[in-house]
Amino acid sequence: MKLYQVDQDVLRFTSRIRSVKEKEDGVYITLHSTYFYPEGGGQPADQGTVNGKEVLDVFSEGEEIYHKLASFSGLTINMPVECVIDQKVREDHSIQHTAQHVLTAVLKDQFGVETLSFHMGKVHATIDTDLEISEEVRLQAEQEVNDLIGKNLPVSTYYRDKYNLGDIPLRKAVQVDSNIRIVQIGEIDWCGCGGTHVKSLKDLRLFKITAVEKYKGGSRIFYVAGERAYRYLYDMEDAISKLKAELGVNLDELPFRVRQVKEERDEYRKAYGALTLDLARALVENYEEDTVVQEVEYEDELIKAMGNHLMKKEKIAVFYRKDGRIFIFTGESADAKELVRPAREEFRFRGGGGKTMQQGFIEVSEEIGPFISRIYEGLLKLEL
Repeated sequence: MKLYQVDQDVLRFTSRIRSVKEKEDGVYITLHSTYFYPEGGGQPADQGTVNGKEVLDVFSEGEEIYHKLASFSGLTINMPVECVIDQKVREDHSIQHTAQHVLTAVLKDQFGVETLSFHMGKVHATIDTDLEISEEVRLQAEQEVNDLIGKNLPVSTYYRDKYNLGDIPLRKAVQVDSNIRIVQIGEIDWCGCGGTHVKSLKDLRLFKITAVEKYKGGSRIFYVAGERAYRYLYDMEDAISKLKAELGVNLDELPFRVRQVKEERDEYRKAYGALTLDLARALVENYEEDTVVQEVEYEDELIKAMGNHLMKKEKIAVFYRKDGRIFIFTGESADAKELVRPAREEFRFRGGGGKTMQQGFIEVSEEIGPFISRIYEGLLKLEL
């Protein structure tokens, strides 16, 4: 039984060093006793210090819990140390983890959706589900979680073994036979879990689903709770305020103005595309030779349009810019891959394409000229 599970309110404690191991990426110590939470179950490790030295990571191997530090800094075996766990990080992790239990319970009980995995990141937490989540389900689930937060349901933990589980309706099967740690939320959820949690749903304060994506036949749900949820709303409010000021509209007009701007952008892109094609067609009319090698200052779209026109005319074109961008169009007249291959082996060219067209860029500006010269040599061989 881990000490953080016995009393997760202990954030300052004294211990002694049990072992010290030095590796290339840092020093790993174990303590005779620790309240640090090691990464596991989708929850990140605690943060904090040991004798004022930052704890970079905490993880378990078997029954041992390792604390990763940057260096020895005078730490020796059996030395007494003062340990401090970052309270804000611990509270945030407890909030996000408890929110996951509630969301999982709501999705399962009200919509028949199973949670397959859970992960907590620095910005948001996610769960993966076995079924796709519709927008309607997303909104209903979010509202239900916030309603449960308002009911201030208690969150309690206790231990059982497989022989005295009785009629406890565990959310999922557990993999151990004894010291099964059960996290119970009111009368809505019972789950075997080793993570840290709040004592009451009121501590979650606010819950928000920020995005839902299709993922492996189901959905990946991104959410935030507590302070993260308020920061998310503050950021959204700031973004909306800037949009209102930029577009010169009120909040109720904002969706219509954004739609109008989108439509205007689409029309602009359509017109720009047509003009680009017309310009490309006019420019390539000036090329009488069958092979063109030229430095240009055109944008990518215009270069590609010119290349397509030249390939239709069964011409070969190599266009390059001072910024290192290179476009090679061969069409059916040659194999662009084979044309680039000798030069790629000698110079730092990053890119790709197919047999009819290759594009990419040269990382070192001094190599642009020699690279083009090598391509030109390959073109001369084609003419022989």
